[in-house]
Amino acid sequence: MICIGTYLFFFRNNIKNDATLYIPTNATYQQVLDSLEKNNVLINKSAFEKIAKQLDYPTLVKAGRYVLEKPMSNFELVKKLRSGNQDALKITINNVKNLTHLAAKLGAKLEPDSASFYQTFIQQNILDSLQLNQDNILTIFLANTYQFYWNTSTDEFLARMLKEYSRFWNDDRKNKAEKLGLSPTEVTILASIVQKESSKYDEYARIAGVYYNRLKKNMKLQADPTVLYAKQKLGLSNRVYNKDTKIEHPYNTYYVLGLPPGPICLPETKSIDLCLDLEHHDYIFFCAKDDFSGYHSFAADWATHEKNAEKFHQALNANNIK
Repeated sequence: MICIGTYLFFFRNNIKNDATLYIPTNATYQQVLDSLEKNNVLINKSAFEKIAKQLDYPTLVKAGRYVLEKPMSNFELVKKLRSGNQDALKITINNVKNLTHLAAKLGAKLEPDSASFYQTFIQQNILDSLQLNQDNILTIFLANTYQFYWNTSTDEFLARMLKEYSRFWNDDRKNKAEKLGLSPTEVTILASIVQKESSKYDEYARIAGVYYNRLKKNMKLQADPTVLYAKQKLGLSNRVYNKDTKIEHPYNTYYVLGLPPGPICLPETKSIDLCLDLEHHDYIFFCAKDDFSGYHSFAADWATHEKNAEKFHQALNANNIK
């Protein structure tokens, strides 16, 4: 039975400031106290400690991210921390260049560091089980916004991503990929190139159709974004010159035949779907339109492509664009 005096003691002394408290895995009670003081949360430290002791919190510290907002009494604060009722955070995975970049993004948001994430992703037993390698493992991650607890382990994170991947690659999408003669991994690699070629979603399916035709004709893809990616992998400048198309690198599709060994970015799921529903046409060439709209002119033969390219270069010269 709690008497009136005790009741008032438990529920008085609201926290001083709003704060987000991060309690690391295996943290001690003293570390929690230090963090509360550092964040200037407590109005009355001794009152907090008394309640914490009565609720046996010093032996029940739970890691996590806890959002503390006024008004919150010491009792409510201890109860929240003691229960491990932490607050999830949103993790948006997009604009990812490669696996190292992804690991760095995650390490900046979640408790494990970037090196831990990277090492988990490239475990040989994981790669073998998925029949993937360090070049294409990035394809299992889907660009989206997810909710995670701050102290999610790297293994738990990977398990969640694999679950999302399996949900996305349902029978319908797998069947579409199979009809194209491509694996889900290959479709994702194709989508990464298409996404880097254009910012116009309404021509993604057409561009994907061009590359698909080149693949079927056993032609080199000759995708400029792959040249830039190859240069970046080599630590070279971000500008692409004609001579760069001759760089001997597995990601340079002017040099290698077929798709590169892995994606050149993490494509959006919309890009993947547009590649699965690619346009079937006769185009095998395309270049930027001369109106600088960001769209492209497509051609089924070299002569038409040369005319389109000449129009674009004339527009560049007319506008004194080098």
